[in-house]
Amino acid sequence: MNLSVIFEEKPERWGFRGDPYFWDHLKKRAETMELLSPGGLEEGIRAEYLSLANKPLTGEYGDYAVIKAFAHGGMSSGGVDNEWWTETGIPLLKSRLAAL
Repeated sequence: MNLSVIFEEKPERWGFRGDPYFWDHLKKRAETMELLSPGGLEEGIRAEYLSLANKPLTGEYGDYAVIKAFAHGGMSSGGVDNEWWTETGIPLLKSRLAAL
């Protein structure tokens, strides 16, 4: 079983417009990966964010990155919400992984 299975069901709400694109990006990368530990998953997400945003993923209120590859129009286009990922996205994915 590969890691992409935890990305199958998308969340109903996101932080910024770039978040679904980052989700899809992570899912695509996970299609060739075997299951990891929840801690390894978080490290991988943070490393991927760092490589795309050139800054670390923090949980600081109001912190975000604009990733041009995820910009498809609109005010917050390409924006990836650090707070959403640290408070919602990563915990959701880790819980799905732990449940497998």
